[in-house]
Amino acid sequence: MNVKQLLGAISATIIKVLVAAAIIIVVFRLAVYAYNFGYQVFADEPVSEGEGRTVSVSVAEGQGSREIAKLLEQKGLINDANVFYIQQYFSDYRDNMKPGVYELSTAMNAEQMLEILCDMEEDKEEDK
Repeated sequence: MNVKQLLGAISATIIKVLVAAAIIIVVFRLAVYAYNFGYQVFADEPVSEGEGRTVSVSVAEGQGSREIAKLLEQKGLINDANVFYIQQYFSDYRDNMKPGVYELSTAMNAEQMLEILCDMEEDKEEDK
């Protein structure tokens, strides 16, 4: 085996190790991101503890769930619009948000906000 073949074999091995390391790092980061996203979806924690701050939110006719989630994120009521959208999508409130002006608090979790945005309290009273 001459020097060129030896250097070629060494450089090929180094490249394989670097590619394997890069793949491991990417898979690890994706796993961490997926875990954090899943935790946020199921933990359903409010933005702030205690009293929180009350924010007025106006939902227009025909506004979609993603748009509402982005609006809530812009107003500081939720941390991640994608997490809220997924929570809404897999909840009993799916596609039931009604237009109107709502008073929401940063101390509310997604479930509480969805109940208000869908006027579920009014529907419960009407059923009685």
